[in-house]
Amino acid sequence: MHNIEPPNILIFKEDGERKISKVNYYSLINDDTFEIISESHKKVEKNIAKIESNQRSLLDTLPEDRQKLATKKLNWIKPILTFESAKSGDMYAVIAFNEHYKKYLKEGETVQTLSKKELLKRISEDKDCGKSTRQLERYLAAYLESESQRDNHGVEGLVSKAHLNSHVRSDDLPLELCHPKKKELILDTIFVRLHKDYIPILKTAIEDYYLGKRRKNVSKLHTIIQLKCINEKIEPLEYDTVYKIVNRINPYVLEKLAYGDGGTDPKIMNTNANQSFAKVPLQVIEIDHVRLPITVIDENTGYSVGEPWLTLAIDVYTRKVWGMDLSLHDPSGFKVMNCIFNGICMKRTKEKYGTINDWDFHGIPTVFHMDNGSDFTSTYVKSMIEDVLHSEVRYRPIATPRYGGIIERYFRTINQEFLEDLLGFRYKTNPDKNDRKEAAKDAILTLNNLRELLVHYITDIYHHDVHKGLPLECNTPCARYYQAIEIMGNPPFIKEEDEPYYKIQLLPSDMKSYKNDGIREENVKYASPETTRFISNKRKKNCKIKFDIEDISRIYLLDPESKSYIEVPSIYPPADEIAGMSRKLYQIIRKLLIEKGEITKQQIPGSANIIKGKELLAVVVQSSNS
Repeated sequence: MHNIEPPNILIFKEDGERKISKVNYYSLINDDTFEIISESHKKVEKNIAKIESNQRSLLDTLPEDRQKLATKKLNWIKPILTFESAKSGDMYAVIAFNEHYKKYLKEGETVQTLSKKELLKRISEDKDCGKSTRQLERYLAAYLESESQRDNHGVEGLVSKAHLNSHVRSDDLPLELCHPKKKELILDTIFVRLHKDYIPILKTAIEDYYLGKRRKNVSKLHTIIQLKCINEKIEPLEYDTVYKIVNRINPYVLEKLAYGDGGTDPKIMNTNANQSFAKVPLQVIEIDHVRLPITVIDENTGYSVGEPWLTLAIDVYTRKVWGMDLSLHDPSGFKVMNCIFNGICMKRTKEKYGTINDWDFHGIPTVFHMDNGSDFTSTYVKSMIEDVLHSEVRYRPIATPRYGGIIERYFRTINQEFLEDLLGFRYKTNPDKNDRKEAAKDAILTLNNLRELLVHYITDIYHHDVHKGLPLECNTPCARYYQAIEIMGNPPFIKEEDEPYYKIQLLPSDMKSYKNDGIREENVKYASPETTRFISNKRKKNCKIKFDIEDISRIYLLDPESKSYIEVPSIYPPADEIAGMSRKLYQIIRKLLIEKGEITKQQIPGSANIIKGKELLAVVVQSSNS
């Protein structure tokens, strides 16, 4: 293509006359001989795939026959959806229609000359369909209505409403249990499926009799509840019903109340306040770090490189994992950023890791609950959450290390149900140096191996496993989430094309001087022809930069005029030599080079020095493992 002069395109023919010709845009793309190749073809396929949503959350919860019926309806209306996109001027939709639904076009006919009414008639007459045009129009309307409420979820509008109503319940009522002496303190919230008249009876009986007693007698509690029901002239509850309800009270709450003043324990007060406050998905997120008791090895040398840190964020309402970061870096604001970026973006786990289910939980939360560590209270983290995401930051009370029961319990679950079966796992909670060495001898997993296994565990096992803290009728994180989005719609999320913007916005920033030889940041020099206009003879720091400590091969420099960031590669060491290298690893290599006299403290290592430094590091790692 040489140029565009709407509605015509100037093209250069490489064979034949080898000259520039003018052709009509629609004539070109409707021509049978017109083909697209390479990257353009991939874009067409991607556009076709957009009609079939990758996030098939509701369909995955349906019986197989219901899934097949919804998919059939979608296949019947897909030609219409593609046709309407083509009519609106989408070139890729035109190509897609010609490639997949050409059977609906008569000889010499094009998408532009075909009417929607005629297309509906031809689909209806197709032996593979057999539905009337009126039925097809109803399916199309249902799809578009669902799509308008939640992008990429139009197919859910094709699921029978009668079936949905039989599976999605909204009559789970919250039973809030308060401290027997401090009624303003909510200790636990249990969802029950009973008439609302039973809620005050259960609440009073459990709080006044059952909570705080060392010896808890369910039979006596059942008798008390029966008498109260009779007084209120309602049907008394069965013993099994009462037993199941009290059996779902948080055991930690019962223990603290029985053996101490558990109602004033900040862990109970704040954790259950979170639960009470969270009424929808992504309203409250708990985030914290833990060092996993398993040794990982270097993927190149095979030597152990230590125990990784896991940063995890869990949604209080659904108990689904929202975001994670697994790395060898110590807890920091940057690890928090990685976890948050993972949480707000689509995970694409089927594509990246081959999971059975998609990790279809993403978006921007309303509130972040974090502890008072410096990695969470830093200005960088607060600015990232409040200024970029426009969310609220809430901190745990000071001197309450056990606060955050939801995420604490999940860390234990990861150890017991996931890590214990892996080689390199360390069983002792307070190990000495020898214990870690023993675990390291069995280690066979790299950090990437462990990350992939953890993603499979979260996506395909944990999200679909029964959770005691959830209502009986939707007692898995996925079921709880799907029920919520059916009633309330999808939580707010960012578009795929906006992800690069958020990635840069969430990175830490600094002010630097642009000198004749570029910008120096952590003993790396960055420059490009595009950014030499920022050179300043003055000593003031005139440039705002964003940097990624996981990859020091580039920084991002803010252009104050265009208000956009320009990617600036490292020139010394060259970007291709340190691509993907973390700041921590670079500092270790540079320190080794200085100790061996290869460079001075003022020097920046070159390509040969980087290679030498990697060799020195391999020797150090080998000796530490022997």
